[in-house]
Amino acid sequence: MFESFDFAPRYIIFRSLLNQVKSNSGLGFHNCDQGHPAYMIRSEESPGDYNFGDSPERNSMYQMLKELSESLKDCDDFRPEDFIHSWNDFCRIARHAYETHKNT
Repeated sequence: MFESFDFAPRYIIFRSLLNQVKSNSGLGFHNCDQGHPAYMIRSEESPGDYNFGDSPERNSMYQMLKELSESLKDCDDFRPEDFIHSWNDFCRIARHAYETHKNT
């Protein structure tokens, strides 16, 4: 998806998408709800294939962040926990943002 992009555009897109998730914007999430069971249940290393309305195969936000994470993994501007290597990583970040912002 981003193979033809140079470093700077990939960096900007990754930072922008990650900020959308961390701000609990809901952009790219089922029903625009980061607190949806699809993400809350999978935020931990839970066994089984429980999609609850969304999945790694269907979620464009996850797919973009995962691809960009792989291409930017050596960039020191991000913390290791900011990178998305799995659906559980994506759900963990979404859940943390949801729980941080739900009472604000």
